[in-house]
Amino acid sequence: MIDAKELALAREHPRGTERRRLLPYRAALNDVAAYAALSEADRDVVVRWAETRRRIKEEYGIDHDPGNLADPLIPASRLRVHVLEGERLAARRSAFGDPGGDLIAAVSGLRRSA
Repeated sequence: MIDAKELALAREHPRGTERRRLLPYRAALNDVAAYAALSEADRDVVVRWAETRRRIKEEYGIDHDPGNLADPLIPASRLRVHVLEGERLAARRSAFGDPGGDLIAAVSGLRRSA
């Protein structure tokens, strides 16, 4: 579960936190097959951050700013789609519908159904 302290840090420093969390996974964030090839523990790091991003967008309105060309944040919706597609590929499922809401729960359900 993502706690209040983790959300507060992400809200206060979203760009720096995203960079620290996701930089090691740069290739995987540009290629769904590379994401699916990551270990489950590494995918968990990305899933957790994507859920954090969903929550700070939903609760505080913080997301990628298309007007700021220097904004490194991946739009939360694009990150979610990428994660779910990579998890679907890793689970070797032909299809998976996004149930919305908590991404950690969605990924957990997808993994259990594999």
